[in-house]
Amino acid sequence: MLKKVILPAWTLASTTVYTLVLAFPTMAAAILSRTGKLPFKFGVLWSRLILKSNRVKVQVIGAEKLRNWRSYVFISNHASNLDPLAVAQGIGHTLRFVGKKSLFRIPIFGWAVSLARMIPIDRSDGPAAVRRINRVVRELKEGISVFFFAEGTRSNDGTLQKFKKGGVVFALRSRLPIVPITIVNSSTILPKGSLRVKPGIMKVIIGDPIETEGLRESARDCLLRRVRGIISRNLKKFNTAFRESPAL
Repeated sequence: MLKKVILPAWTLASTTVYTLVLAFPTMAAAILSRTGKLPFKFGVLWSRLILKSNRVKVQVIGAEKLRNWRSYVFISNHASNLDPLAVAQGIGHTLRFVGKKSLFRIPIFGWAVSLARMIPIDRSDGPAAVRRINRVVRELKEGISVFFFAEGTRSNDGTLQKFKKGGVVFALRSRLPIVPITIVNSSTILPKGSLRVKPGIMKVIIGDPIETEGLRESARDCLLRRVRGIISRNLKKFNTAFRESPAL
């Protein structure tokens, strides 16, 4: 029982310390960096520290498929709060995460991610969310990419849920290639609603880039099914405990 109490306390304490120590350098870097690449490097360091402190390793499969100079639209499944940390560490690109607006209201953390040019989305205001994302397109160059968690929120048990269309629509409008990302084992290491991080290995599977140049927006649904199908197959291949929602 004591061990169950100590582990969440250590996770909370160490994460708080890393956030306090790195938040202000991140904000200073954001002021100096026009591209946002420098503050993102502090974010990667923050991710590494948290994962290492909790004995979580990240294994990346398929990194050779990416080009450092090219920008992409990454679309992924989402089952744990550790997912952004794992992909920030595992993918060698400056990422613009699309996240809930409420996250940006968290003191210090919210300021840092805002200055690092992450993309807040208010899902209750669809048109405003689209306008905000569209403004990001001009910043996506020289390896700066955007990252969507397609399920919109974390799965309760790792089950793959229905995908939202935002990432695919963005890729079609920006004419950037889509890269399906499959995150494996994160829901086992840190389930939704839990504060206890279990030691383990998270896998980040990088799929083949899907070109969108020349495709019309009418291809949206077909592309979405293709991306979700790739992620579903990778989950089945690399995670024997994987289950898919029977409603889909």
